[in-house]
Amino acid sequence: MIEVLLSLRVNALQIAPELRKNLVYELIRNDIFNIEASEKFDFIISMLEFNNQSLKHAVTSLVSVVSSTLRGVEYLVSGNKFVVVEKIVKVIYCVYLS
Repeated sequence: MIEVLLSLRVNALQIAPELRKNLVYELIRNDIFNIEASEKFDFIISMLEFNNQSLKHAVTSLVSVVSSTLRGVEYLVSGNKFVVVEKIVKVIYCVYLS
């Protein structure tokens, strides 16, 4: 799973910036983090809580790509819930303390 997440991020960074938005929209349309299908953030939160630094890095990297558009931000904070943002900040904070 880590390789897939990282390859999505690498592919997003390799395409032209004007086309990157279309990739992000496709990721959202396919509900990459299973937010819309479950109407919860359990999938992405569980990946961020898993005790694997490589997985956390891969997820935060892909979140950075998704959040590069307004629609991506709306997807990640749907329902005005900022649990993903809070969890990302905690992950980054813990990495910083290590």
